[in-house]
Amino acid sequence: MRISKHKEQQKIFRNVVRACQDLLLTSNQAWKARQYLNSRLDKDNQMQWKFGYFPDDEHLSDLISMVSKADLEVLKLYYPKFLEGGNAPHGHFSDHNLVMPFYNVHGEIVAMLGRCLISEEERQAREISKYNYNNGCRKDLFVYGLDKARDSIIAKNCVILTEGQFDCISLHSNGIFNSVALGWANVSRYQMFQVHRYTNNIIVMLDNDSAGQKGKIIIKNKFKNICNIKTISPPSGYKDIDEFFRGSKDTKQIGHVIDTLNSFGSR
Repeated sequence: MRISKHKEQQKIFRNVVRACQDLLLTSNQAWKARQYLNSRLDKDNQMQWKFGYFPDDEHLSDLISMVSKADLEVLKLYYPKFLEGGNAPHGHFSDHNLVMPFYNVHGEIVAMLGRCLISEEERQAREISKYNYNNGCRKDLFVYGLDKARDSIIAKNCVILTEGQFDCISLHSNGIFNSVALGWANVSRYQMFQVHRYTNNIIVMLDNDSAGQKGKIIIKNKFKNICNIKTISPPSGYKDIDEFFRGSKDTKQIGHVIDTLNSFGSR
């Protein structure tokens, strides 16, 4: 029974991801998500990493036309929002419209993450978080990109841990396939267990901010007795490695950074 339920849940997850991908390409309401993604990624990467658009409550019918309410309810992506005088249909990612799936190392969808696209000022005024996972999921349980990075991690006997999902995607786009993302400036024991299964050599490259610098120290102190940890930083002047690859015009420096990152790890 549990196996059957798991298979059904995976089927629904896949249907939701496909529907959100389609809405990203076709929905008039998805223009802001398309604009944001186009500023960060080319179309091939948008499709490869399966980005999608989850409509706001006013346009939930666009999604329901492709995925039933019952199926959305199974994943707790659709439920009533209680208001004064009654309730109204509510989508879990109604305020976090740009969505991406998380896969485990076996290629099964284990979570979805939504990103809010409104301005920082409006987010704070409305008390909306920047990111939101589907109900029951915690970011410290997942390693983004591990399904795509596993074979390269094994081949190089090394993994590069980045902070954000776009950092991971940017590294893969530049031929550095043994990279994954943690989703925060730390590593939980469960996340470390997932990557440590495939290599004992860990390269930690978090953001160039105070949280990232502190995080590298914490990670090294926490896990130095169980694996070989090396901490590095993105090039000076850039917040993270994704910003460097998107913003740098110095082809010589870009080539040097790629060569350096590819040089880590060997059997």
